[in-house]
Amino acid sequence: MEDCHKELQNRLRELRHDANLTQEAVSELSGLSYKHYQALEAGRKSDVRLSSLCMIAKAYQVEPWELLYSQKPVLSPAFHRSIRNLKNNRSRQKRD
Repeated sequence: MEDCHKELQNRLRELRHDANLTQEAVSELSGLSYKHYQALEAGRKSDVRLSSLCMIAKAYQVEPWELLYSQKPVLSPAFHRSIRNLKNNRSRQKRD
């Protein structure tokens, strides 16, 4: 079971890095609190809830099982567009 948790941690970190996102951005996109997401990625949560996996999967626009599967999910072009839009909106808000 510990291997499964370690694989999930690594997968979450890889996905976040591939998407060029911060932990804060993933928590915002998923609806999870920053501290909760950070604890999941760091392995400080010993038991991961299905609801948390579903929220993270929805944020990345993948199926929840893809977060657990041994191959890394492929992030869709639609996901990358939505991230660009989010980043553009944030930079506009900072300027205002």
